[in-house]
Amino acid sequence: MKGKKHSIVAALCLVAGGMLCTAPAFAGEGDDYIGSLPQQRIDLIEQNIVNALQSNVPGMQADAAQLVRDLSNLRPEQSLAGCVIPLMAIVKNEELDSGARILAALALDQLDDPMGNFAVSRMASFTSDPKLKHVCGWLAYERKTGRHNEQKGIVSFEPIEEGEE
Repeated sequence: MKGKKHSIVAALCLVAGGMLCTAPAFAGEGDDYIGSLPQQRIDLIEQNIVNALQSNVPGMQADAAQLVRDLSNLRPEQSLAGCVIPLMAIVKNEELDSGARILAALALDQLDDPMGNFAVSRMASFTSDPKLKHVCGWLAYERKTGRHNEQKGIVSFEPIEEGEE
């Protein structure tokens, strides 16, 4: 029962953090609002994201990974270093949903942390998930060739067929 309460609290915190970050954008305030948040509030949002990343709910993990990406875009000066280890745990867990793992890899890549970058490059070689292998392979390739910094923003990938690697 305690684990279920923890998941519910983490879900509510994630929703509140997401609303805090995205609601002003829909109201036309966007970057100005996020930029004006005090550091204490950003730290609270980061802790809520970490709690959601550590939950056992794949949808919550995926939403939290996307929230890391969004917050990183809106506040690039914010390190979000506390999210790196939970994101790495998601990427490395072969039993988790492929979509959550891909979002976690994209978030790690966007955070540009050395440990996260290493985890993404290793997943390109060692994961058994062909979709994640493809995404991590391209992320590692672009980072290694230096083309990665040219294209900040949305990354698109060609879909792979079953059986291709």
